[in-house]
Order: sequence, then structure tokens, then C-alpha cells
Amino acid sequence: MATTRLTFSAADVLGRPPLAGTVAEVKLTWTDPRGPVTQRITVPLDLPVTRAVPAEEWSRIVLEVAHPDYAPESVTLTRSPGAPVYWDNRGVAVTGDGDDLRLTMELGRVRQSPVTPPPFTGTKASGDQPGVFFHEGAGQPRRYAVLNTPAPPATPLWLEKVNVRTLTDAAPDRAGQDGWDRFRTTDQVVALADTGGFLWLEYGGDADAHPPQPRFLVAVWAPKAPPAPSPAGGTDVVCYFTPSTATRGYPVSAYPFRTGYPYSVKRDTAADQPYVVVGYRHLLRDLNLVQAQHVSGRPAVVVVPILPALPPGKENERFAWQPFNSQEGTHRLLLEVVRFLHRFGYGGSGSGTDFSRWQGGTAPVGALPALPSARRSSSVPTPPPALGNVTVSGFSSAIMGVFPLLTRKEISLPDHFPRHLFGGDAAAFDAVWREWWDLDLELKTEATGIKATDYEQRLLRWFAGGNDRRLRLYHCDHTMGTTPPARLFAALARLPHKAAALPGLADEWHAEDGRWTAAFYRTKLLRAKTRPDGVLPLFPLESADAGLIHPFTAALGFGHASRLRAG
Repeated sequence: MATTRLTFSAADVLGRPPLAGTVAEVKLTWTDPRGPVTQRITVPLDLPVTRAVPAEEWSRIVLEVAHPDYAPESVTLTRSPGAPVYWDNRGVAVTGDGDDLRLTMELGRVRQSPVTPPPFTGTKASGDQPGVFFHEGAGQPRRYAVLNTPAPPATPLWLEKVNVRTLTDAAPDRAGQDGWDRFRTTDQVVALADTGGFLWLEYGGDADAHPPQPRFLVAVWAPKAPPAPSPAGGTDVVCYFTPSTATRGYPVSAYPFRTGYPYSVKRDTAADQPYVVVGYRHLLRDLNLVQAQHVSGRPAVVVVPILPALPPGKENERFAWQPFNSQEGTHRLLLEVVRFLHRFGYGGSGSGTDFSRWQGGTAPVGALPALPSARRSSSVPTPPPALGNVTVSGFSSAIMGVFPLLTRKEISLPDHFPRHLFGGDAAAFDAVWREWWDLDLELKTEATGIKATDYEQRLLRWFAGGNDRRLRLYHCDHTMGTTPPARLFAALARLPHKAAALPGLADEWHAEDGRWTAAFYRTKLLRAKTRPDGVLPLFPLESADAGLIHPFTAALGFGHASRLRAG
């Protein structure tokens, strides 16, 4: 009987095999003229594995791999007489002929978040939920609930057209005007469905990993991309850190963050998943960061790690912002997301504008496996894109997470966040980390324990580190108080720059070569007597909305920095 030698090996996104001593469950199914045959084996994958497929004129081989440290992966190989071998997983490369095949599979640590139906009308959910709530109305595809609600005839959020306004210049120049009229701006009508695709992802170990591993919720938006091969410079990413969840009434979760996070609901609410909602608020609704990226004309993939609120006490506080407050930790997250998107079908021929599988459309329901979906097959390897230019951005108390990034190379708690699972390459990250966006980061030492002078010193040292780095800062009274900008950022003020000012309202500095910008807005500038209907983000009103000034500053900054982002 004819046999095919199938030799397969596995590697993570850094090209390293799984750790020696760990094992994977491998299911191998082949189909020949007599029908399918299945073989199950438990093997380590730190070295290549060879199996003989006793198949005469096989037409199909399916390889499924489940390793507790990685997301499950599968690939289907097909062939017909006189034709090459085809396979349907872009994270797989196959070489050899039909009798001696060598297969390399990439194993990642990112997977789609599961989804679950929201509670029935009139009932309330409580505690942990098996996934992100979804909505599936008559005649509608399945979508994350917030995107697909309300149901027709009202327009769902995902299809709603909104007028988004962004700054073309960070310097206001019309003191006698009101609200938006003090700035130079541009408007564009945007529907989220026209911008690209949105995904909720999980990053970390499988639920069956022993000992239990942390798992993090990550929001990702990817822009519509031209149907072309991987961009020469790689996939650009903006990594955005939200404010700390520690003081905002979120359900607390202790390491390894397997209860109370990330899909739990608030007590006595019908369907409020606070960790999920924070991603929607920043990206899609209140700050409208996705829309601002779209209208900038220079969109990048936006990655937002949503971190758990920790129980009180120093023993728990040491886990705050881990492992993303290190360069290798953030590098691994971003590389994992970019590689997942590649395997998921983002980018490349024919897929630049097809987001039918996104927005929860193909996510697994609860604990059930993901629905099978058609994947494009190829007889040649599809190289993954490199991680392109990286922007680190943060808002408000996120300074406590991003400030250590400026100097910390390695994960500081490797016993709890093993470097072979959560660590990347700090040197590789340093080479692509090009921009820093300070979106009204908290500057009061009493609030964060970080001195503004230390922040400025480390920031300017990073900025001078090369690679044509870019620096953007946007602040209001909420984070800088009444301190004059030239005193708060004295070293930055001494750099050569052009300046514009509206006395008592705003100061703006920028380098003549465009590499850095700093804008400082006083409260009086950012409150208006009236505001136009239907324009986002909402301009704070004098009669109310004092709490909007801080996030409004971040929204202004994100939109402006996006327009200036280096491509």
C-alpha cells in the first residue's frame, strides 16, 4: 500500500517551538477512495513529528492541533491527480510532493472571543458570562450586540452614519469665536461598516492550561486594506491604553484573571459588561477613535488591551498593567495580533475589503467550537506581514502603564507571565516603535506617583533615540492644573520650535520638521455656549459637560495625531 510521509513541526510567532516537556493533542484525518480515517496522538512539538499516512491516492488530509499554551489550529490539505498540494491556513507552509510532505504550522496565543446571547427581556444576568453579548435579528447577520442594536427600522450603530470632526491644526486661532469655530477642522460623514472590521480577541493561555495562565481581553479594529500582498513596511499598529479600571467600579479579578473578568456583568444590570463596554466607549462611541483614524487618511490597526481591576492590597497591585508595561510584553501582544489577523484572512488578494467574518459573525458561541467557515486555499506559502511602525498611545491614568515602557525592556514578573509565552523581542520592538501619543495623560504626582519631570526626561530620551521618532502631546487643565506649560515641560520648551498662543486659552508648540507637537488647552477654550447637532466628538457645553473636557481633549489629540502619523 502506498504511504505518504507527513512531517510536521510547530513554532510560535517568534519562530520558536513549544516548550520541551509540553504536549499537544493532534488529530490527523485522511481521505482516500475508501473514505476518511482518523488517528489521534498526544505528542510533544518541540521537535518535528513524522507520521505515515497509509493512503492510496489520498485526496484530503486534515491536521488539527490543540496545545494548552496556544490557540487551536487546523489545516486542510487537498490534491487532485496531476495537481499540486493546496492548503487553507495562511499560518502553514507545505513543501515536498504528495509522498513526502513537510508542514510547518504557526501556533498563536490569540483567538476570537466567544459570544453569548444577552439575557431575555425582563431578566437580568449576573456574574461571569461565557462571552461577549451578541444580537442576531431577523434578516441580520450575527453581530456583537452593541454594534447590532437597535434592530431595524432604527439604524444599528455599525451602520449609522455620523459626522466626525477632526483638527487640521492643533493651534486654535480665533479667540473671539465659540466652540468648534475656534479651531481649524474638517468634517467627514462616516459609517463604522465602511471603515474596516472590529474584533474582540482573547490573548493568553487556553482554559485547560496547567497551571492556569492569564487571559486578556483585546479590542482590535483593522482598516480596509488594498487587496495586495503584505505591505512592504509591515502592518502599522496603534496600541492604545485606556485609563486604569481600578477605581471605576469594575468587577475585581485576582491573578490569573479567570473570574470576574472579562465578560462579567455589573450586579443588578441586564446586560452591562463593563470590560467590554470600555472598549466600545473609547473606540466606537464616546471618543470615536475608529472614526478619527478612518478620516485621517492614514489608518493603522488599532489594538486596545482591556486590563482587569485588581483586588486591593500590594500583593495584587504588583500585577497592574502586566505584562504590557514592558517592551517585550507589548511587542509580543502586537506581533500576536498581527499574525492572527494574517491567519484570519486580513490583507492580501481578495480580502482587503471583506469583513463578513468580523464583528462576531464567526466567533464561537459560549464553550462551543467556532463554526467552520470557508478559507481560501493556496499551493504556495503566504508570508506573514512584519510588524510595521508602532505607535504607543494612552489616555489619563494610563500613564501608569505606559511610563514604564519608556525604559523597561523585560517583563518584571516572569514567574507569573513566562517570557516564552508573554515575551517578545525588546530590541525588535525598539526598532519599530516610532511614535508616542500623550492623550492628556495624568501629570499630577499625587494621582499616579509619577513626577512630571521624570516623565519628561524619559520621554525626551526615548524621542532622541533615533528611528525618526515622533512625539505628540495634548493636555488640558484636568491633567496639568494651572501650571504654565513652559514650566511643566521646561526641557521640551527649550527645543527649537514654533509657537502659537491664545493668551489664557491655549499654547501650541511644534517642531519645524513636524516630528513633535504639543498642545495645551485651558478649560475656557474647551467649553462652548452651543454646539452643532450630530457632530462628533461632542464639544463640551458651558452649562454642563464639565466631565467631558478630559476625554474631549484625548479625542481631539487622537484625531490630530492620526493625521500626522508617519506611514
